[in-house]
Amino acid sequence: MSYRRLSPILQPKSPVRLPPLLLSILMVFALLAAGLPSPTGAAGTGEAPPREAAPDRASPISDETGAEIRVADFAARPVLINFWATWCAPCIAELPALSRAAAALAGDDVTVLLVSIDRGGAAKAMPFLDRHGVTGVRLGFDPKARLSREMQVRGLPTTILLPAGQTAAWRFVGPFEWDDDAMLTLIRQLVAE
Repeated sequence: MSYRRLSPILQPKSPVRLPPLLLSILMVFALLAAGLPSPTGAAGTGEAPPREAAPDRASPISDETGAEIRVADFAARPVLINFWATWCAPCIAELPALSRAAAALAGDDVTVLLVSIDRGGAAKAMPFLDRHGVTGVRLGFDPKARLSREMQVRGLPTTILLPAGQTAAWRFVGPFEWDDDAMLTLIRQLVAE
């Protein structure tokens, strides 16, 4: 019996597996090359995104204990809602800055709410957040992405700033340096309007 080699395009291919850190770095560079906002984005320019009407936000999410919460529960004070996922490299890159921003904004009564859209919910995201040392933020889990769809999130990370009363919103698309002095000043100015 003789063996005849198949055409190269018909040869079985084995998937290429990159280390997670290298994959994350490549994804960040790809996003930057695509012209999406850089991590310094609005923080570097001091410019705010356009003010818009607050999006719908009635869908419930759960907190780390499994209790149901809603964005309206935070209406008494400004809230910075960050939609993220464990598989999103730019999201992971900005998590430490969000944690530090939460500490910096606590005196201004601004709540930082991280909403994971991972399908595994809290069981998937909590160990990840613990490993990355994310503290000082409120946590929400939206495994069916109902709230993110309702709030018109089109890509990750997306962060929506709502002032107290939740009548307006500012939408930040892409990763940002949330703990940068210029960004913290911008957030304080926007919620004071």
